[in-house]
Amino acid sequence: MSLKKLFVYTCLILALNWTFTSAETPVRQCANESNPLPLMVQINDCDELPCDLTKGEEATIAIQFVATRNSMRQLTARVHLTSLGVTIPYELDSERGNVCQNLLHGAYCPLDAGEDVTYRLMLPVASNQPEVPTRLQVTLYDAENVDQVVSCFLADTRIKKSSS
Repeated sequence: MSLKKLFVYTCLILALNWTFTSAETPVRQCANESNPLPLMVQINDCDELPCDLTKGEEATIAIQFVATRNSMRQLTARVHLTSLGVTIPYELDSERGNVCQNLLHGAYCPLDAGEDVTYRLMLPVASNQPEVPTRLQVTLYDAENVDQVVSCFLADTRIKKSSS
């Protein structure tokens, strides 16, 4: 077998292995049930709630969603955290909250209706975040269309100290 064929087979096997071993994070519908759920969410390597978020580190959140209209050029993400019954908006800097700048797999804006894309949100977890159960809500908005919700989900998380 040629080296080139061996390389191709190895890549295919690794890709299939990654596909079958990576599990998505279970999420819930937002309060407004008319807001579409994402196709898939992956928070770090979490496949069971609550997901652990480590203080002083960044959580990697992949959100696969479908564009709801043609020529979507400006999409923004907003995050809310609820702990001990209090909901607060989490201020994302403009770069992190800009969905179009953080699309994966070579996708880019403008998006067309029905286009299936994945947004990567790098969410910093503050060092002073209380170590309590926290509900995470992430909402993706079409900023050009009067803040129409493109996708929204809730996930239960737990803030923890770094193990190191």
